[in-house]
Amino acid sequence: MRNFNTLLKPSSWMLGLASCLTMSLTAAPPVINDAELTKDLGDQIGAFVSDKKTTHTKELSKQLARKSVALALPKALKDSLKDIYSDRVGSVGIIASVYKCKKCPNWHRSGCATCWILTEDGVMVTNYHVFEGRSHDGFGVLTTDGKVAPVTEILAASKEDDIAIFRVDGAGYKPIPLGDAQKVGGEAHIIAHPDSRFFTYTGGEVSRYYRDRNKRDCYWMGVTAEYARGSSGGPVMDEAGNIIGMVSSTNSIYYPPRKPGDKKGPFQMVIRNCVPVDQIRKLITKPEASAKK
Repeated sequence: MRNFNTLLKPSSWMLGLASCLTMSLTAAPPVINDAELTKDLGDQIGAFVSDKKTTHTKELSKQLARKSVALALPKALKDSLKDIYSDRVGSVGIIASVYKCKKCPNWHRSGCATCWILTEDGVMVTNYHVFEGRSHDGFGVLTTDGKVAPVTEILAASKEDDIAIFRVDGAGYKPIPLGDAQKVGGEAHIIAHPDSRFFTYTGGEVSRYYRDRNKRDCYWMGVTAEYARGSSGGPVMDEAGNIIGMVSSTNSIYYPPRKPGDKKGPFQMVIRNCVPVDQIRKLITKPEASAKK
């Protein structure tokens, strides 16, 4: 069991945010100050780098080749949640990386993506493309309780399916159980960070399952719940708050050009591609099975 000795102590505004986000929404909805929330995140992750508590992206890139990990997972829930946002927002994180330029001594932060908690002892999940191709000094995750934790290791990943299972330092996290594949027309709930609008909820339905059109050996789950850049890695949940998938990408559909010189015609709709839960589950083995090998 890991402890929180390596975690930065939450500041007063973080404690206020944590209190606000965990209060009953029947009393008052949480009001999030996006700029204040991540104002010091780069410096906080940078402090982990300086203390050698993070793993450089060069090593993380090598770890993306790992194909499976043995984990004990929480059981899926059967009953619908009365308030899925308040029950699950504490299980969603903001993931970002830091680097230094050659012009100043300051830490610079990347754009933020989304991740979610898989186990109590700090195993989390996001997209493969969040880590891919980075040349930064380290990653960190901010959760709604105000704690920032360093990313220490990638445990398993799939480029085809756009999945990365990773570990952060610490324990006592609130995981989201993996559920069963949701039926077409079934509920789909998302909490993510579209364009740094942190901890945004959207809801909709599963629209279909379909093979990838770009010759990748994978398939996707389409949803009608909205999301945008920054939502990568966001959890897609059923009515009981179980994971049914994860946000990955979008494709926009346009009419053909109507005028000479136009590259695209009028916009029609957005296709939202999500990783199905069964593809995430393929990367995870039971601890007993791993021990026998």
